Amino acid sequence: MNETALIKTLEGHKDGVLTLAFSPCGKFLATAGEDNTIRLWDIPDGIEIQSLEGHEGDIRAVAFNPEGDYFATGSWDKTIKVWKTADCSTIAEADSHEGPVNALAFSPDGKLLYSASDDATVRVFACPGCSLKTTLKPEMGDIKALAVSPSGLLAIGGTELELLDSSGKMLKDNDSYLYGVRCLAFSPDGKRLAVATGMEKRLEIWDTEKLVETGSVKDSDWVNCVTFTPDGKYAVTGGTAVKVWDPASGACLKTFEGHSDEIYCVAVSPDGKYIASASNDQTVKLWSL
Repeated sequence: MNETALIKTLEGHKDGVLTLAFSPCGKFLATAGEDNTIRLWDIPDGIEIQSLEGHEGDIRAVAFNPEGDYFATGSWDKTIKVWKTADCSTIAEADSHEGPVNALAFSPDGKLLYSASDDATVRVFACPGCSLKTTLKPEMGDIKALAVSPSGLLAIGGTELELLDSSGKMLKDNDSYLYGVRCLAFSPDGKRLAVATGMEKRLEIWDTEKLVETGSVKDSDWVNCVTFTPDGKYAVTGGTAVKVWDPASGACLKTFEGHSDEIYCVAVSPDGKYIASASNDQTVKLWSL
């Protein structure tokens, strides 16, 4: 690894950092985790702007709406909160889940918020008011991962991987996992889906038009999380290190080491310049891509 790749280590969380997301403008990074706080950082300076307390349990998911004027958080306390980006005030709260909230994703137009939970449901809320519109019940037990494509295709993961259309109709079901799906990410054009399998140490790439797996990379490291670069050319994963992959060839192009514990979440800035990684070592690292 080129040591100059590490730009800054963001310190402030008092426990493991579980999730993070860049704002669509790229000026802010929201991070959250086991200390029950959400922290908003200025990027790329890495200066903490705000620390928010509003949940009574681990915060496992954070997502900005497409315009970036608000963001949502989901927690072990079974609630979802929506926050205004400008002043970090609370806009809305939803408490309809009966289990911890593990993942969040906005629809392409930002009008809907999807949430995945250990209560075996995906709930769909109208935003920003967070009023419940519908509940999907995929019958796979705890739902750990969720992603929405630009066309509205819904991917959900737990013990299985399911692909659903925008109405909730199942298009594809894959139950061939030993330990289940940890994270899901669509490419920016929506034509590919990356599947992180955690302890199986495998990254899968799916063709979302043909609904078939087109490639699989077996790593020596856990694959806890995955995202695509904004141009869609590369996939970025996190385990004990941050890795950049060529999905077409399966080649690992870059490895960024520096965290002292597991990496739970990775994100790439909208301009493609930076990778942010969240770790159980209580830090967030900002890398030059």
